[in-house]
Amino acid sequence: MKLTYVILLLLFYAGAKGQPCTYKLSGTVTTETSEILAGATVELITSGITVTDDQGRFQFDKLCKGKYSIRIRFVGFNPFEASFTIPETSTLKVVLVIQKTMLEVVEVHDHFEHVTRTNNQATLTGNALDQTRGQSLGEALKKISGVSSIQTGPSIFKPVIHGLHSQRILMLNNGIRQEGQQWGAEHAPEIDPFIASNIIIIKDASAIKYGTDALGGVVVVNPADLPEQKGIGGEINLVAQTNGRAGTISGMVEGGSEKVKGFGWRVQGTGRKSGDSHTPAYNLSNTGFTEFNFSLAAGIHKEAKGIDVFFSRFQTELGILKGSSISSTEDLRNAMKREPPQFTQPFAYTIENPRQVVAHNLLKVKGHLHSGYGDFKFQYGFQYNTRQEFDIRRASLNNAPAIDLDLFTNTLDMEWQQHASKKFLSNAGINAMMQVNNNVPGTQRIPFIPDFTSLTGGVFYVGKLTLQTWLVDFGARYDYRHYDVAGFDFANRSYTDSYSFGNASFSFGASRTLGNRGVFTTNLASSWRPPHVSELYSFGVHQSAAAIEYGLLLDLATGEVLDFNSVDFQNEKALKWVNTWRISKNWFTAEITGHANYIFNYIYLKPYGVTQTVRGVYPFFHYTQTDATFLGADLFGKLTPTTKFSVSGKVSLLRAADRTNNDYLIYVPTNRYELGAEWRKEMQTAGQTFSIEAWGTFVDEQRRAPRVVSVDEILDAYAQQEDPFENDNRNFDFVAAPPAYFLLNLQAGFSHKLGNSKLDVRLRATNLLNNAYREYTNRMRYYADEVGRNIALSLKLSF
Repeated sequence: MKLTYVILLLLFYAGAKGQPCTYKLSGTVTTETSEILAGATVELITSGITVTDDQGRFQFDKLCKGKYSIRIRFVGFNPFEASFTIPETSTLKVVLVIQKTMLEVVEVHDHFEHVTRTNNQATLTGNALDQTRGQSLGEALKKISGVSSIQTGPSIFKPVIHGLHSQRILMLNNGIRQEGQQWGAEHAPEIDPFIASNIIIIKDASAIKYGTDALGGVVVVNPADLPEQKGIGGEINLVAQTNGRAGTISGMVEGGSEKVKGFGWRVQGTGRKSGDSHTPAYNLSNTGFTEFNFSLAAGIHKEAKGIDVFFSRFQTELGILKGSSISSTEDLRNAMKREPPQFTQPFAYTIENPRQVVAHNLLKVKGHLHSGYGDFKFQYGFQYNTRQEFDIRRASLNNAPAIDLDLFTNTLDMEWQQHASKKFLSNAGINAMMQVNNNVPGTQRIPFIPDFTSLTGGVFYVGKLTLQTWLVDFGARYDYRHYDVAGFDFANRSYTDSYSFGNASFSFGASRTLGNRGVFTTNLASSWRPPHVSELYSFGVHQSAAAIEYGLLLDLATGEVLDFNSVDFQNEKALKWVNTWRISKNWFTAEITGHANYIFNYIYLKPYGVTQTVRGVYPFFHYTQTDATFLGADLFGKLTPTTKFSVSGKVSLLRAADRTNNDYLIYVPTNRYELGAEWRKEMQTAGQTFSIEAWGTFVDEQRRAPRVVSVDEILDAYAQQEDPFENDNRNFDFVAAPPAYFLLNLQAGFSHKLGNSKLDVRLRATNLLNNAYREYTNRMRYYADEVGRNIALSLKLSF
């Protein structure tokens, strides 16, 4: 710790000695409709880089008298550049103009790609993103209205957009479609949130240029642009948390070249470690984790061409709640009633079985070229994902993984775009992907999913028309996917299959400026996805999910793999309509979104009872198809009556239904309500900011949950040689939906600028009242409560 203090003092001293001048430059960045742009990159050439805060403000201190140039950038808008003289200019009011480019495309770099403005999106950046430091990606995204998470214990979070997750959420990691074993609800995204300068959530299916699977939406993780000016900068993040006695350290250094104009580089790394989490009443044994990640990036960009290279590695080891491992019917009867869970021990950092060991490697090479024939982009991505899941096993087998998978993914994207006129722009491209999934020998188990090779190809076209107060876009694409599968059934007999899927998608969006009444946006899009291999062939105990799962092609009576052509299943197809009205004034901001998603042939894990194997007794699930609807609304509002005080609230409402059987679906997120207040004071002369924020979250009970058929009822029926579902095949759950709960949270922050350095200190307390509760979408709610109070101290040094 002493070394840290010394480093901080040296950095502050260097910043203080390097610049004796006393002039300042401050300003604000907004859109043409007066919307605040938080997280815009503001670069004062030769003097430093900063980003706008939550109010769209920026400031540079200790400037000398003379001429300066400034460059301001934000995804989806034309860059702003200007020159001025200090002290004649001390404040700037900058208005960024929406870029005349493709509306379905998500920005990775200003030279080519840009975020749509006709779809429904939200951005996590600036102070809001800093508040999530130390959390996983899935947990951090819960700050956004309409986004929740599905959990497996206290450390595994997957984002849920409007009720959909996993294979129905497309994730872009620095422009590359993230491909891991994301089919599992307990398989968290293998992305380090610290690489992001902003995270964009597109809450509809309009980003059709990226292909299938975006039925729920798109998550875009964007690093900052590489610096193109000489100099070195960076940041250090330190986070300590009481719950789990967790610690995080993350650092980033970047720079540009004086000799090679346009060249930039970046090195980044993160380490995290946590012991067992704990509820208000007991320890959650074996829920610790360790994580180590790093990334390297370099690129050179000229006015008409450029190239980027990026590599990242994410690796983690995660413990699974030991109380979810059941060995007998009597244990299972008691497990869903017992508090604390079985095998509860005192706090420890040790991670034992059951556990996951996961690593993800990503390499990206991207080039772009501007010519008289349009703009061209080429992007190649390579990903190598390894996943090992360890069960509690006997003797030497305890050291062998029960699931051991290697997944290799190659992607190739080529695009062309050109302005046919000032008002119309065309974008076309092709996408190709090849995947090879291998089961690594040595598990001494029949593979949970088979080996497979997948070949995917797609073509798309998108057009955009710009009118006076309207932006209109439309697009279409076609995708084809082929699978070759080889595996073993319950009797260890080999099988092979080859099959293909193909389908088309479309999108239409329009956005209209309503003058001082805000902006209205509508988007209607279709999307589709073929069944994943896991949904067709899953077989056996999935220890991480504490369940036994059977795929669509598995015979429930015999466990045999059925002939592909003998089973009646279809591609999932969705039609989603999203409408949004937003308005932003100096003192008031509001956004209201309504969404409707009809999914034909919706694939989900349906509870089927309880079954016993040599590995234990577990709830039994079977992949099933039905027609489903997801209807809802997201509301956000913020009042800023003074420059120091603001009040904000958000609401997420969702109703889902099984239309085929006139029933409810299981594991659908519940309605959420949040109200908060913030006081913030800025001391311009001292370069200091103080803030304190309190917010409460109320999560309602899931009143549209399926009926309850308890483990006791099921086992008692089995004992009488009866089938409890013979005359009633409706969806059910093993326990009732947990009651509603309320969480109170508090946060205080302090920022201090000295020269070109800035120190941010934040103290955050969640579940301040230490309430005991259970989250409906947490698969471990059958066995344990959620975590209790957590106090986190974070420090961020930018230099």
